Amino acid sequence: MQYSHEEIKDFIETQLSMWPLAKKNYDALAEVERREIKINDYDFFLQYNPARIVSTGANIEKEKIANRKCFLCRDNRPPEQMIGEIIPGWEMLVNPYPILPVHLTIVSKEHRPQSHVPKDIVEIATRLPGMVIFFNGAKAGASAPDHLHLQAVLKDELPLIRLVEKVHPESAAMVLPSDALLPHFPFFFFTGVVNPDDTGLKPLLAGLSIGGSTDGKTLDDPELVNTFFWISESGILRFIAIPRIAHRPKCYYAEGAKNRMISPGCIDMAGMLITPRRNDFETLTAEDITKIYNEVAFNGKN
Repeated sequence: MQYSHEEIKDFIETQLSMWPLAKKNYDALAEVERREIKINDYDFFLQYNPARIVSTGANIEKEKIANRKCFLCRDNRPPEQMIGEIIPGWEMLVNPYPILPVHLTIVSKEHRPQSHVPKDIVEIATRLPGMVIFFNGAKAGASAPDHLHLQAVLKDELPLIRLVEKVHPESAAMVLPSDALLPHFPFFFFTGVVNPDDTGLKPLLAGLSIGGSTDGKTLDDPELVNTFFWISESGILRFIAIPRIAHRPKCYYAEGAKNRMISPGCIDMAGMLITPRRNDFETLTAEDITKIYNEVAFNGKN
């Protein structure tokens, strides 16, 4: 089944009526502050969102994860958390720590690692028109790398999605590198348009298989990627794949005044950097953000 915008809205509103914590965090979005920053004439935004410190500050060390209960497994979720049907093998949940007013987490029923982009992301995208479905690799922004999951927000909320739809026409049904379309963009990525016929198979497989790199050469690490899939207004499947070279920038681990609590996942890479601390929100510059992107993704000079 496809979910309409109205059905998704009703799902979220029903959930918030039953779960005080989630309602508190969604209500707090009305107070969230945003600040625009231009980088080489491209629009980026900072969002001050204190509730997101839960994800941004998550301890992702293997020992820590092994010794905690998986909060995405059904048996460990809060009793208030509703489950929505989406496709076999997956459950749709309201994200209790939202970045945007429509923010879903789509969880595998099976406890398995966030090791690669699941092919089911394509079918899920067809069930949620108007939304972008995204995958944070285990080493590229995932705060729960031990349990396979996707997230979904309205596609028009993310600057990078809007930009790519503008510069990569659907008539060019292929995979294109970002530097062919967006000169001087602060990091490198691939954008793909997938035709609904045999010619779309090659781009589709690329979108599902592009990974990141620890050696700066081969893009074959499926845990080091941020991937987005969505259906355009004309019904065409599209994707963006951002190869990563690191999970977090150096400033995340710095001491004292040089420390920045920025842990880029898909939404941060899509042009909306989440800052759970006010000082970071108020003081980050275009130069700082460019450096962060350069430390976690390719910039054409890596």
